[in-house]
Amino acid sequence: MSHTRHTLRFSLQRTSVRATLHVAGLALACAAIQAVAPTTARAADASQTRHAVADFASCAKPKYPEADVQARHEGTVTVGFLVDATGKALESKVAKSSGFASLDEAARTALAQCSFRPALEQGKPVQQWTMVQYVWTLR
Repeated sequence: MSHTRHTLRFSLQRTSVRATLHVAGLALACAAIQAVAPTTARAADASQTRHAVADFASCAKPKYPEADVQARHEGTVTVGFLVDATGKALESKVAKSSGFASLDEAARTALAQCSFRPALEQGKPVQQWTMVQYVWTLR
C-alpha cells in the first residue's frame, strides 16, 4: 500500500490568522502534469497511475484553537485519509500527532472537508490512503 504526503502550514501572526498551504513538490508536479495533459490522452492511457490528491482550494482552513494560542503550542500533525474511487474521504485518522490533541483534532476535522481526486491504477480510480501534514506555527 502506498501513501502520498502533502504539507499545509498555518501561521499566527500577532492577532491576525493566516494560513499558507504548501504542497509537496511531487504533488505539485503531478497536478501540473495532469492540468496540461489532454483529457483524451489521459483516458487513452490505461497504464496511468497516480496517488490520491487533496484539492486544497476546497479545504476548510483549520482554526488555531485559542487555548493552544495562549499556551504557545506549535507542531506538525500528519492526518491520513482513506479516499474512495469517487474522491470522497471515507475515513480520517491522526497518523502522527503534533503533541497536542486539540491541534490534531482541529486539523483532522477541517481537512476532512476537502475534496480529493482519487488514486488511479492502470487508468482506473481506486481507493487509497493519502497523508496530509499540517504545520501549526506561531509568529
